[in-house]
Amino acid sequence: MPNYKDMETEEGMLLWRECFHKHIELLITYEISVRECQNERAIKLYPIFASIIEDSISLDILAKNYRLNQCYIISRALLERVINFCYLLYSPEDEYESFVAYTKNKAARGLSRKIEIGGQKKVSLEFSGGEYELPQDYRDAVERFTSENGREIPRWTKLNIEKRAVFLDEKSGRNLLLHVLMIYGDASEALHGTLYGTLFHLGTFSPGSIPSDQESLDQHRKNTLSFLYFMGSAAIGVLLFCLKENRVELSEAYTKADSLFKEAAEDSGLAHEARETKV
Repeated sequence: MPNYKDMETEEGMLLWRECFHKHIELLITYEISVRECQNERAIKLYPIFASIIEDSISLDILAKNYRLNQCYIISRALLERVINFCYLLYSPEDEYESFVAYTKNKAARGLSRKIEIGGQKKVSLEFSGGEYELPQDYRDAVERFTSENGREIPRWTKLNIEKRAVFLDEKSGRNLLLHVLMIYGDASEALHGTLYGTLFHLGTFSPGSIPSDQESLDQHRKNTLSFLYFMGSAAIGVLLFCLKENRVELSEAYTKADSLFKEAAEDSGLAHEARETKV
């Protein structure tokens, strides 16, 4: 019998931490390949790529200090940025243009802010005293994202994150949809300040496996950290795959990332479990 490093053990958690570290190193090492590539969209979306590196490093810092609740929040940002960046590499031109226009819309609206309660303005904020003139493309963007009843349209695409994740899963052979399921809702509750959102990461609401002492709590933490490192590595793998597929010279980086991920999956027993499930 192979001696697997289970994800709920110290060894298993450190195994996935090391895998995640190496994936981050690949992003940093090959960052110039994205910044200086010939793919126009990848170049224009480079700020998102840079923020993915920052999110990955931030997740690593938080995880090392066992800040699990904040790990979920930053993991959601990392996951959503990877999904948006990768989807936009493939998306039709109208979707890409909508994404760009949405940015201009938010920038324009950010210059003049107000909160109304019961139809009455309670607080407002005008930058430069309201004395500025928006460029025409910014005015057009605001109009584009304003509904018939005068409210702001809050999304740049009608394709929700789950459908975008499925699209990328079909391209890459990974499972971003599972990560959306495991992270997105809990991270939202943490952001919204609910009681559930402040307790879920402790395993408080896990029937049959609620931590009851320090040992079981530590085991739960290690398992959670292993999953978060696993998620981060998988997301970076999808990112490199999609860039490679879209004519960015990252074949070497993707091959290394894929090999690291498969090796960690074998050593932790995940690959074995996946094979048994298929059988």
